[in-house]
Amino acid sequence: MEPGLQQAFNRMAPAQDTAMHVPAGSVASHLGTTSRSYVYFTMATLALCLVFAVATIMVLVVQKTDSISTPTGQFSLKGGNCSEGISCILKRAPFKKSWAYLQASKHINKSTLSWNKDGIVHGVTHQDGNVVIQFPGWYFIICQLQFLVKCTGHSVDLKVELLINDVVKKQTLVTVCESGVQTKDIYQNLSQFLLERLQVNTTISVRVNHFQYVDTNTFPLENVLSIFLYSSSD
Repeated sequence: MEPGLQQAFNRMAPAQDTAMHVPAGSVASHLGTTSRSYVYFTMATLALCLVFAVATIMVLVVQKTDSISTPTGQFSLKGGNCSEGISCILKRAPFKKSWAYLQASKHINKSTLSWNKDGIVHGVTHQDGNVVIQFPGWYFIICQLQFLVKCTGHSVDLKVELLINDVVKKQTLVTVCESGVQTKDIYQNLSQFLLERLQVNTTISVRVNHFQYVDTNTFPLENVLSIFLYSSSD
């Protein structure tokens, strides 16, 4: 064999020998890593299948619920299917003794808001924009209002107050618009939640500091007052 070929063969021989003698620990470690990767992949796949199954069940339940026809009643509320769904929910709810779901009047011209008389009402009455309680007990009171403010170069404070017998029980204050910014429309949603023990003839009202910013055109269904009797006292 020529000297050049012999030297090349000698250089290659150790590399082949090294490749043939890989430590057993390295092989075991590699196999262990592969096994763990397979287990993780299997667990992730099973979790994804479980999530998909739960989502499918929820969709079927919602479809089944929506398929229940709304019972005939004397309640009406503007807003199409949304109002029909709300009416159906309230009629099947456990708090059937006293509740109300009211939309803000389309034409607001004072700080104390008035409410449409064609709302869903049961066990309460209307009086000069106030809701009057007819059954004593603990009530959930929820108010949500949508504001639309056109910035004119100065900041604007929006305040919503929830009043019981003309006494402020809860209030929310937020500042919108930036100084120096003009002709920028700001949509702001404000809400209030209250759990209060109320007596017969107690009045509930909502007051704002800038009634002209309450948006009853773009989002008419977003300006609502909801009242539910949670626990009766009698």
